[in-house]
Amino acid sequence: MIVKFLGTMDIIVAFLLLLLHFQIGFWRIPLLISLYLFIKGAAFYKNGQSYVDMFIGVYVWFIFAGFATIIDYILIIYILQKGVASFM
Repeated sequence: MIVKFLGTMDIIVAFLLLLLHFQIGFWRIPLLISLYLFIKGAAFYKNGQSYVDMFIGVYVWFIFAGFATIIDYILIIYILQKGVASFM
């Protein structure tokens, strides 16, 4: 049950990251994304993917500040595939 919830949240985060890439959204969106990714990273800190989640949580603020690159799409695909894989 918790795996499907976290997967759904990852899919939502991927969508919100896409919105941030195109500069759509307020300051609350990166705050919520980074808080979610840091809490999830801290909860599962022994897993290597948790450190990637926490890195993405920091990188969200760079996207919000206008630093949008091709790396954004790579991170969006990474989060999206984690979310989809949790349903399998």
